[in-house]
Amino acid sequence: MSNPTHPKCGKSYPGGPTAGHCSGCCETFIGLGAFEAHRRGEHGVDRHCEITAVHWTDARGYWHVGAKLTEEQKAKMWGAKE
Repeated sequence: MSNPTHPKCGKSYPGGPTAGHCSGCCETFIGLGAFEAHRRGEHGVDRHCEITAVHWTDARGYWHVGAKLTEEQKAKMWGAKE
């Protein structure tokens, strides 16, 4: 199955419940928390997108929120890289 492509910007992004692509700023966020953390202001008044100090990007350019995992933590969670 291929990843969806956003018609406004042409970027493809992972689908499903673990990622989201913002139609406002055309950035991809991994996890609902990362997506929600970038939305600021009141709906219908001054709602806007803002990448903050809690966000960081991975090698794919996708945004996350929270602590970055070390290579050792990744290996423990998902197995060692070959």
